[in-house]
Amino acid sequence: MTSSGNKAQRQETLDEQSVKALEARRARLKALWAMTASERIVAMRNGELSLEQCAAWAARYPEQVPLLNGEFEYLAAFTPEVAE
Repeated sequence: MTSSGNKAQRQETLDEQSVKALEARRARLKALWAMTASERIVAMRNGELSLEQCAAWAARYPEQVPLLNGEFEYLAAFTPEVAE
């Protein structure tokens, strides 16, 4: 097989991996989008949401994510000012 044939084969593998990664992410976030804003807040404060879920929520609905000292609460909770 030529080097261009190998390159095409590697690209197909990368494409397949990308599709699988996107499908897995959609599955991880599906439960998040099924929740109400209030349910997401409770889940976040109980430590039930991953950083990925919190970031996706903040990206999609920034007005829903509680703020603490002007920062998203899920991030601010780890700052020295809040941790003390």
